[in-house]
Amino acid sequence: MAIFTAIIGAIASFGAFLAASVGFGAAAAASIGAGLARLAVSLALTLIQRALQPKISRPVQEIQAVINQTDAPRRVFVGENLTGGIRALFEVKAGILHQIILVSHGKIDEFVAFWVDGSPETVSAGGDITAGKLVGFVNVQTRDGSALGGDYSNAISDLTIWDVNRKIEGQSTFYVRMAAPPPENFSTIFPKSYNTSLQWVIKGQAIYDPRNSSNVYGENAALIIAHFLTHPDGYRLDTVDIDWANVSEMADVADLAIAQLAGGTAPNLRLWGYWTFDEEPINVLDRMHGSSGIRAYEQQNGKIGLIGGPFGTSACTLTAKDIEMVRSSEAISEREGYNVLRVFHMDASQNYSVTEVDAWKDTARLAIEGEVVKEYNMEMCPNRSQARRLAKQQIHDDNRAKIEIITNLVGLKARFPAAVGQRHTITIDYRPEDGSGRVIAGEYEVMNHDFNPIDMKCSIELARVDRASEAWTVAEEGSPPTPLPASETDITPTLTAVLTQRLIRVTSDNKQAILEVIATPIAGRFDISMEARYREVGEFFWINMINSGYRSQSGALEDGEEYDVQARLSGTLTNIPPWQDVDKLTIQVDATPPGTPIELVVSNGTGSVLSSWRNPAAPFSNLRIYRSTASLFSGASLVGTTGGVAGQISEFTDSTVLAATNYNYWVAAANVSGVEGAAVGPFNITTT
Repeated sequence: MAIFTAIIGAIASFGAFLAASVGFGAAAAASIGAGLARLAVSLALTLIQRALQPKISRPVQEIQAVINQTDAPRRVFVGENLTGGIRALFEVKAGILHQIILVSHGKIDEFVAFWVDGSPETVSAGGDITAGKLVGFVNVQTRDGSALGGDYSNAISDLTIWDVNRKIEGQSTFYVRMAAPPPENFSTIFPKSYNTSLQWVIKGQAIYDPRNSSNVYGENAALIIAHFLTHPDGYRLDTVDIDWANVSEMADVADLAIAQLAGGTAPNLRLWGYWTFDEEPINVLDRMHGSSGIRAYEQQNGKIGLIGGPFGTSACTLTAKDIEMVRSSEAISEREGYNVLRVFHMDASQNYSVTEVDAWKDTARLAIEGEVVKEYNMEMCPNRSQARRLAKQQIHDDNRAKIEIITNLVGLKARFPAAVGQRHTITIDYRPEDGSGRVIAGEYEVMNHDFNPIDMKCSIELARVDRASEAWTVAEEGSPPTPLPASETDITPTLTAVLTQRLIRVTSDNKQAILEVIATPIAGRFDISMEARYREVGEFFWINMINSGYRSQSGALEDGEEYDVQARLSGTLTNIPPWQDVDKLTIQVDATPPGTPIELVVSNGTGSVLSSWRNPAAPFSNLRIYRSTASLFSGASLVGTTGGVAGQISEFTDSTVLAATNYNYWVAAANVSGVEGAAVGPFNITTT
């Protein structure tokens, strides 16, 4: 190991000497020497070309779902995201489904909005849903990951399998209790049953900003990449290995205000997204680079910085005397590149899905070649303007002329950009004096730089720069995606129902009455039925009927009482429909009036009037005696009732009369439902 160390040290000293010999200052030469020592182990500079389809360990759809995998990798979120999670608890007790769902490893900034089955819900401070069909059935609580993610008092008190030892320390979680609705409404309240989709819109982790030494939530792409580089569950670089001044410069570029087609401005470069613990760190950096145009690279001083943004100031000029060999591909054939770039990015207005926006097209090549399509997936880019700007640069970058040159040590000047917060460019002025007439001149971006310390040659891959690709107008943002349609709603059909009384014979001479509601069936909807309820007029509480399909019946009811009846449809409906009034009905067990009494005789008594008559021959319930000073029965008043036997004589004494007054009397028989037969009378008498 000592020998190896000595060799590396020798390379460092020699590299510093060579760098100084071609015009670098002392400090820069020392840094280059140290860089060459590192290059002796790893000589190639990472290509800066963005991957159009970067590898992703866990797709967005899986991250947004609630899954049961106990060995699913944990996630870390940055920026704004719609997420489900990994179930840590799934238990039913006393009609309540309890679920604890792990959202993120580490503290997140905020739980913003709770979604059920793809729609946001209004939630009270106590976690109850306050509007819509889920009121009274769903409660949700959250833990942001700053302490214990499992200390939910309701879970601990209600479930024996969940206790204080279930800490879930350092994990952000949410806890949902779903109460079972009545069976007839279950498919309406929870149409997906236990697979009901539960999600949160969250704001991810706080990130460090070296410009003000703060740790707060942010979406700045440069700061998020630096956050990943130094995160203990990310790239795990020591913070001393980061050039924070460089990061600050790049963060300023990311914060530039860009005019938006819809009005106002938005930051230049933002990132929303996540990484999982089973994802290769280089793949995370590829995804961040693809969605922001910013990548990490090793600087001249040996620290890690960020490069991206606009094309920068040329770092140097290389001429024919510096260049030993040139290989070029100045033309793009139909078998290379593409002429249509389809653009996809994360769009919050599309339920946080990766959404396609207007493509970029090379119309000149299209006219010659026909359509050659590539897709550019920016699933961490949350802004349409940002996505279209990056895609415009990308179609230029991928379809430009490229050259590879071999240089002497002067080529070391091309290894690092001239300034931070910009892309790395140099100037080529290749005008050989060999009489060939071949000229390569212009501005080129450094794509790759390789130094061979053995033969002291630099191999540099370059791509032509056209600064027109950076020109931007608000109109180029393109059309917004078509707004999502409103959630599919199952319009509740119209209920048509009729209320009737139905008589049930208990014995040969005894009947009881019930209420019956019959509705017209809904054609083609075998998933729908009717439910009904009733109450005595003036009462507060309703009583549910026995329901079967489109027929509902009450229990036995009081004869002569009046009842209110309501009904509604139930089944697989978007919402529980309101109760609607069907009708009112007075119970009448026997609607047949009894016969008429006969042989009415009225006579004076002492301060009273005595009436007698022969009862009807058919059964009756009671006899009613009426009196009036007029001769019309319609104006008579009931003065008393009495019983009697069918076909026999009955009597009644009226003691409420006045002396010397002319009265008319009538007697009528009534059945058990109070239905009267025709009255006998009037019989006129003047009291003494």
